[in-house]
Amino acid sequence: MAFSCLSIQIWICVLQIALGVLDNKGTEFLVAFMDNKVLHGHDIKPELFVTTDSRHLVHINISSPGISNSQLRTQFTVSRGQVHLVQIDTNYRLDHTESSQKAILIQSDKDIVVYGVNRESHSDDGYLALPTDALGTEYYTISYSPSYYYTLFTVIGVYNDTSVSIHLPNTPHLNVTLNGHNYHRNQWINLTLNRFSTLEISSVADLTGSHILSDKAVGVLSGNKKAVVGNTGKSRDHLVEMLLPVSSWGKKFVTIPIPERHAGDIFRFLASEDNTQITVHGLIEGKQFHDQIKIAKAGHYVQKQYSSGLYSHVVSDKPITLFQFSMTQQRGGNDLADPSLITIPPIEQYAARYTFTTPQYSMGNYTNYFMFVVKSSLKHGLRLDHHQLPRNTIYHHIPGTHLVAGYVKVSVGTHSVTNVNHTVVGGILFGMAELESYGFPVGLLLKPLNSGCQRQKAMEYGDEIDNDCDGDVDEEECDGKDDDGDGHIDEDCRCCAPKISIPNVIVGR
Repeated sequence: MAFSCLSIQIWICVLQIALGVLDNKGTEFLVAFMDNKVLHGHDIKPELFVTTDSRHLVHINISSPGISNSQLRTQFTVSRGQVHLVQIDTNYRLDHTESSQKAILIQSDKDIVVYGVNRESHSDDGYLALPTDALGTEYYTISYSPSYYYTLFTVIGVYNDTSVSIHLPNTPHLNVTLNGHNYHRNQWINLTLNRFSTLEISSVADLTGSHILSDKAVGVLSGNKKAVVGNTGKSRDHLVEMLLPVSSWGKKFVTIPIPERHAGDIFRFLASEDNTQITVHGLIEGKQFHDQIKIAKAGHYVQKQYSSGLYSHVVSDKPITLFQFSMTQQRGGNDLADPSLITIPPIEQYAARYTFTTPQYSMGNYTNYFMFVVKSSLKHGLRLDHHQLPRNTIYHHIPGTHLVAGYVKVSVGTHSVTNVNHTVVGGILFGMAELESYGFPVGLLLKPLNSGCQRQKAMEYGDEIDNDCDGDVDEEECDGKDDDGDGHIDEDCRCCAPKISIPNVIVGR
């Protein structure tokens, strides 16, 4: 069973295959680029980056079938360790509220990673493209407010005759003009999308919590045209993520502060169900921190600003999605970086292996950090580019878990992350520079968590599936013992079949 195990990231894009096994069935993506602020008439072309973890040569085709007489037709190959850059004409960038056919089709004969970079002068961000077989039929959008320019989201059609209903949030002064009709808060927008359709909605008022429902899978981008985040300065940046469908949201998260910053971090907790209860328990420089959050309605959010020293464990009684915002660079200080939008991966979506690459800074190089979460007892098995982490790495215990978290600097280029114990790892890549930053998960499983778990009749070792529906993945040691205390033995093993002793013979089942 393939989940199209592609990670989620932008510049840092990560292909994660369970235990490194590729299904070799190829992958399809449909992507788009949202509105961005062009300065001084200098319009910079959006970019697509393509890489792979395959040991074999991968053939890729990129086109735009929705546009008549399109000149976007390119073919190329990549293999492990290579990254191919494709520049996209600026006419493909969406503008304000727009209904068009600007989806870009990417097809390959083996698994690949694709990420898009929407770059303008001092206004750039990107996203990891989700393959079409990992998309869903229900989403809630995310933006930041005050918007400065506009909050945005874009719906991408994957199939013909797709019925889409968009319920706008209950935001004061919200106004959207589409096809000559004005829509306001709490109203529905109903329409039909075809394959390669792109619908961008923009508003000065916050669009966070817009509820998108469709009868067939669609893709969704969300963020801001250009925004100031927090009250630390005046510089602004483009924000964008390709959203996880609600079916892939989780209940358990670990948060890591942005490295080497002091301004703090802003988080938005977004609920998928009414009466959601969330607990944040953490440590700030060794001191206990506790916060309790209640969200009354599905699609509503709570925003919190936490210390730059907080490492926390977030637990919700119902599925949520959690976003971290890097704040605007401080005035006159050395606290470099600028706004960025990061999807915090649910613990339930951690994978065992990642491959990613750092982006390029428009004026040189970013300072790049790999932020990680791993089981405490297996932390020394973590490998970055096949090497142990530096001896001076600091590991922070995450309260209420057996996990630790931390960060290390990584060089410019392509990297891999594994654990010799075949355990899952959580990871985010963050980069900072003068008036710019980026941050994205290095990957996640993209498996459905909330569409009703069913116990698996058969279990494959290290399949990264919640085989026993207990909310954990591959938590058993496969040692003939009930490691997780649920009354079952070896029902959800990470690796490998136990060895059985027969007189003078060792047999692997």
